[in-house]
Amino acid sequence: MGLFSKSLSCTRYFVRGELPEDFLSWADERLQHFAFREIDDTNDEKSWGWVEFDNLLQPEFTGGQAHKGEYLAFSLRLDARKVPAALFRKHFLIAELTVREQQKFRRLSRQQKLELKKSVMQDLLRRQMPQPTIFDVVWHPDRQRLWLFATSPKVRETFESLFRETFELDIYLLFPYTLAQDLLKSEAALNRLEMVEPVVFTRD
Repeated sequence: MGLFSKSLSCTRYFVRGELPEDFLSWADERLQHFAFREIDDTNDEKSWGWVEFDNLLQPEFTGGQAHKGEYLAFSLRLDARKVPAALFRKHFLIAELTVREQQKFRRLSRQQKLELKKSVMQDLLRRQMPQPTIFDVVWHPDRQRLWLFATSPKVRETFESLFRETFELDIYLLFPYTLAQDLLKSEAALNRLEMVEPVVFTRD
């Protein structure tokens, strides 16, 4: 999801870990190392990586494109090839009929069917163009805050894994309870927070 969309949703994170002194150069280098790689000319089903903010065609970070004042802004691009179930069913039945004709209409064994399904799927995947999706990311390193403009669990899982691998930093979901943990400094206050119980603000 793009940050400049008419409507958007986001997931907020804490970022924990020590940053190097030459943070901006280091961040550019890490983004470049884990930049998106095209799979149009391959048989790969999926690919994901970083691209320039609001530009899914640009995976270059050598010129400080991610620097936006006190922030870093870049995007997560996910490409995937998908074969519709009905399309796969059609081509599998065609392939199955061809094989049965070759072996005088004897039924295919379970192993033959498994191998045929794999072969048909690989053939169809090669003929499908990858579908790209893009999700914007904004990071304020001084405040240790990070925003991913997506809420899908699958997208979040991919993002969190790639972010940790890229920057070797820990990230944690930011919601009221974890925000309170971050704001409270004394051990006594943290202990009282542990005793808080949820309250439902509705009438019976």
